[in-house]
Amino acid sequence: MNDTPNTIRLLIADDNAATRAATIALLEASVRRATVFQAANGEEAIRLAETLQPDVVLMDVQMPLMDGIAATQRIKQRWPAIRVVVHTIYPFHRNAALAAGADEFLIKGGSTDALLTTLFSDLITTD
Repeated sequence: MNDTPNTIRLLIADDNAATRAATIALLEASVRRATVFQAANGEEAIRLAETLQPDVVLMDVQMPLMDGIAATQRIKQRWPAIRVVVHTIYPFHRNAALAAGADEFLIKGGSTDALLTTLFSDLITTD
């Protein structure tokens, strides 16, 4: 996935490297115009959000150093135009994620179509 005009810039923040790799593989098979960056914790997600200015962040909740709820809140306070989609296996984090400013909340293990639609529906333009 390379960064060209009209490319969607996605940051995946998840402490599980296998989860990040699986998500990237899914995106490579489904989305032509995306550049994907990776963070392993909330602090790294904030640093990368500042330097890379992604269009959307796919944020896990339970991560070391800083959890995804705190990272979401900081990203949305500093860069409100960056969409943050909180993506976790724990449905009880929904209210906290939305209160922190998350644009969307998804449960891991849901359908691929739901994930892709949530991540990219507002960002995809037709040629």
